[in-house]
Amino acid sequence: GQPAELAARVLDWRQVSKLKSTYTDALQNHINPETGRVHTSYSIAGANTGRLASTDPNLQNIPVRTEEGRRIREAFVAGPGMRLVSLDYSQIELRILAHVADIPALKTAFRDGIDIHAMTASEMFGVPLAQMTPEVRRRAKAINFGVIYGISGFGLARNLRIPRAEAQAFIDTYFERFPGIREYMDRTVAFAKENGFVQTLFGRKIHTPEINAKGPTAGFARRAAINAPIQGAAADIIRRAMIRMPEAIRGLPATMLLQVHDELLFEVEDTAVDELIAAARRAME
Repeated sequence: GQPAELAARVLDWRQVSKLKSTYTDALQNHINPETGRVHTSYSIAGANTGRLASTDPNLQNIPVRTEEGRRIREAFVAGPGMRLVSLDYSQIELRILAHVADIPALKTAFRDGIDIHAMTASEMFGVPLAQMTPEVRRRAKAINFGVIYGISGFGLARNLRIPRAEAQAFIDTYFERFPGIREYMDRTVAFAKENGFVQTLFGRKIHTPEINAKGPTAGFARRAAINAPIQGAAADIIRRAMIRMPEAIRGLPATMLLQVHDELLFEVEDTAVDELIAAARRAME
């Protein structure tokens, strides 16, 4: 009835008003009068895991999930005769997890280009890949990404809108099928408790001062310690690619514009799109 309709309209209004204040108004205020462009600032120590943070304005969180949000993204255009090209690492955190936790099934799937979520679903629920339904795949996807962030049965139940006991059973099955993941988690937490830091694949230290805390922060600190080497290694990998990039694209009519965590965005002349993709890809691999 009317109250529900009113509530829906209020929520719509809130969403649009947030988009207006955060993006459409704020971004226009950031346009540089000399270049006619919006320039962001990056900070290396922005996030504990070593990811870059973007500020004034933050161009790493331009919305994409909703129809209205995507319209804001459309306001970012390339110059005349130019094209915007984005290259990203596909499922980089899951790949790193497969490597550091040494999960043969996941490593093989990535190496052979098999759909990783369908493969996980097949392993967990005993459904052959040929008979995989989108719904079963969606469940495996939620578990794959949830587990990287130390999701609980409660969190997964909420994401998938299923009973908590069922969600917990999924998580238990996942750990049974991929025992290396639980071992990686326990090993990482034990290392953090003993040393006060964890390390990425490249040996970079990420400090975990809260790891021995008691109470509600304990669970959060544990999840952060488990995820930090994975997210941290992803940050190391893309940063190495960025360091190689100027040399890789030298001589091409192209510029690297933005880094959005596991994605690099370029502006390139129409005529050189394929060349840029090939060169950037080499630097990123």
